Amino acid sequence: MITDKDLISIGVLKRTHYKDLPEFVFVKRDGLFVPFRSECIADLMGEEGFVLRSDVQDEDEGLLTWQDLVGFAIVDEGTKIGIIASIDESTINTLATMEDGRMIPLHEDFILDIDEPARVVHVRLPFAL
Repeated sequence: MITDKDLISIGVLKRTHYKDLPEFVFVKRDGLFVPFRSECIADLMGEEGFVLRSDVQDEDEGLLTWQDLVGFAIVDEGTKIGIIASIDESTINTLATMEDGRMIPLHEDFILDIDEPARVVHVRLPFAL
């Protein structure tokens, strides 16, 4: 079964040009990821689309996406803020929603380091949360 760890969000589907997409695009329906052929995305406009990670990057590349940070702790200059429960990329500002409901902006200017083995994102936020 395909899980969210196998997929990368490509955002809300807004156009019918599918020449740059892999063969299948996935859409979440009733909690499950359902595959659709890329040439059929006109019927899926307005829904969030996902593609298989293996279709867009090699496993050996080691590249992290925002969604990979779910479950990581955020530490602001030595103080643990919390654990990332979800990531919202639907707007121009990527936001991490913490387990307690607080939202933290994720911007490359704020991120000092990502310690992948320890599952920690070290940040320097410009304001107190």
